[in-house]
Amino acid sequence: MTGKERVKAVLDMQIPDRIPVMMHNFQTCAREAGLTMAEYRSSAENMSRAMINSCVKYGLDAVLLDVDTALLASACGADVKYPEDIAAVTEDVQPRSMEQLIEDLAEVDLRKSERVRIYLDTVHRLSEWCGRNDVYLRANADQGPFSLACELTGMTQFLINLVDEDNEDIIKELIGQTYRISLEMHRLCMEAGADGTSYGNSSEGCSVISPDMFRKFALPFEKRLAADLAAMGSRAICHICGNVNPILEDLAGTGCIAYEFDSKTDIELAQRISRGHFSISGNIDPALIYKGTPDQIIPEVRKLLDLYRGKGGLIICSGCATSPNTPEENIFAIVNTVKNEG
Repeated sequence: MTGKERVKAVLDMQIPDRIPVMMHNFQTCAREAGLTMAEYRSSAENMSRAMINSCVKYGLDAVLLDVDTALLASACGADVKYPEDIAAVTEDVQPRSMEQLIEDLAEVDLRKSERVRIYLDTVHRLSEWCGRNDVYLRANADQGPFSLACELTGMTQFLINLVDEDNEDIIKELIGQTYRISLEMHRLCMEAGADGTSYGNSSEGCSVISPDMFRKFALPFEKRLAADLAAMGSRAICHICGNVNPILEDLAGTGCIAYEFDSKTDIELAQRISRGHFSISGNIDPALIYKGTPDQIIPEVRKLLDLYRGKGGLIICSGCATSPNTPEENIFAIVNTVKNEG
């Protein structure tokens, strides 16, 4: 099977000839290509070149295109920091009230954002290369509805708003607006040639909010988004950081075809609950990939292989974005172990 066929098989809940491997490694790609993050995010040629170089170098089954966590927020008028050699991030404090955000977001057209246009140009360039080389292209559509609402409000203020029962209706109205924007980004990525998309809803995990808050404010939109993405034809992966053990049963009922977890989630529990409901991408700790040695990393890869070999349901990947200074021998250790033993 080709890399593209392996990833599609897992996302379609079929069994590939071996477990596929991809890396959430845009920062590592940029550094290995000799690019600052400013140079990387400002040029479709730079982004696509860095991604292709990394895919070829390590022999990955898929390209996971990402740029930072502030792409949609910037298109929505958020205050964003753009460090020279660090990924862009939203400011901790945002100036607009939820009422003002709802009014402003109704007028947002993503195609007017230069950053979004650069990103979609990159998707198109990569789609042509991936098509010629039988590599799967996963285009990250940036933040999901809940996390985008959080970024636009400011993390601290958003969490304060969540615990005030008087805010329930307006929070849901705000997430309804960010939902429209998030869904549109998926559509644009698919139109640009992606094989599938992904999105981050990290702030809805149990390391940030309680399971009850997840069920009240996030779960209904997860279900709605899964249905709309399926109708669009996108094989979409939802990334949630931190501990999601308390909501795994809820995730099994969303209809989302795949979730990406980091090392704080119990992968054996996730495997049991996800079977027949969703596939998993993950969950190798990026801190281990950065700070560890091949002798420390290979046993962690083998644990995943032993759990999933011959069963389907897993794409081996870093559980979150890898450090720009990740040693190449550690990435080779992951890829070669999967190819030899997966």
